[in-house]
Amino acid sequence: FVKVNKEMLRDFQLTGTGTTCTMLRSEDLVPIGSTVSGPLGGDQQIGGMLVSGEVDAVFFFRDPFTSHAHIADIEALSRLSDCYQVYYASNYRSASAILNFMHGNLQKRMATGRRCSILKPEGMGDLAEVVQSDYKSTRAAALEKSKSR
Repeated sequence: FVKVNKEMLRDFQLTGTGTTCTMLRSEDLVPIGSTVSGPLGGDQQIGGMLVSGEVDAVFFFRDPFTSHAHIADIEALSRLSDCYQVYYASNYRSASAILNFMHGNLQKRMATGRRCSILKPEGMGDLAEVVQSDYKSTRAAALEKSKSR
């Protein structure tokens, strides 16, 4: 994936777990920062970056035919991507589609000076806030209920 898409990837700020960053460097890409290896907490460090808004997309390639010692971390990263509406791909075809879409938007932004993204229904601001709003309201209701006891 990196070899085929190296020129597009150069236009983005890349980061990853220790192993991923080593591989990126071997392909003459320069990731910013690095975390520890995924099973040693790197996946969780990427999750923290995702929550703080530092990550726009996660490409997490895994072999679907082998078990992973850190499957809980991988699933947590996938769930956080859904919660914060971050692009997430776990296979080559999805990652290629996302990268091409994001690169096209980046080129439009550079040409027009305007941010380009996906279309959202009118009046909808932050997609992550929309996804999280029901959860937050149920938590607030549960908290109020526990106070009245």
